Amino acid sequence: MTNPTIARQDIIDMLATALRQKSYIQAAWLGGSDASGRTDELSDIDMQIIVEDERVEDAFAYVHRTLEALSPIELRYRFPDPTWHGHSQELLLLRDADPNHFLDFVVMKRSTPDRLLEKERHGEPMVLFDPEGLLKPPPLDWETHRAKMEARLDTLRAQFPLLQPLVSRGIARGHAAESAYGYQVLTIKPLVELLRLRYCPERFDYGLRYLDRDLPDEWREEIERLAYPTSPAALLGMHSQAVGHFTKQLVAYDNGEWTLPTRS
Repeated sequence: MTNPTIARQDIIDMLATALRQKSYIQAAWLGGSDASGRTDELSDIDMQIIVEDERVEDAFAYVHRTLEALSPIELRYRFPDPTWHGHSQELLLLRDADPNHFLDFVVMKRSTPDRLLEKERHGEPMVLFDPEGLLKPPPLDWETHRAKMEARLDTLRAQFPLLQPLVSRGIARGHAAESAYGYQVLTIKPLVELLRLRYCPERFDYGLRYLDRDLPDEWREEIERLAYPTSPAALLGMHSQAVGHFTKQLVAYDNGEWTLPTRS
């Protein structure tokens, strides 16, 4: 595909119109970049709907038919159930759409309470329709969230120093690809998680996404610098720097310079 003819908004508008026509589909909204006000020409479409419990598969089949009327579906991937969030999810790409504009489609049963609507984590949902008022964002359960943060901090504290030799020994053995992968997964990602616990605890588990809005500029720039070593020798030096950053952040926490929040 070289010249996409189906615009992102065309997909949203057609689905919104079609979904309203089925009584068993009780609400629909956009999340992701639309919920955070950061949509651009590269944004995909994060759409969620609420359906009667027994109509999940009907909803997927209906969406497939609706999309096919707009353009053939070129690629589809249905996540195995249960998904990490407990809702049914599928990714779809239309043949005549920009590949960036794939649809990330989630179907939620009405009886399922967790609808991923906490503003602190997911932004302000862009409601397409909600006649029964089902899409009232609940407050973040800080007690539960703090328990998750504490558990993750304990894991990082124990795992990080234990696993760093896997990075440095890969370089010593001349295994460049292995050490590069280990550096990203075992060093950079945990460092970002620790920084998120300090500076953006609401989304401490969001990995390297949204660093431009979730971390102070100086830390975002430092992570971006550390993420791109140009050689094994550069990786070894950056690895030492990243380990130093992690250690200093943990010492600062232990010294009471920052703490995990108990509420917003």
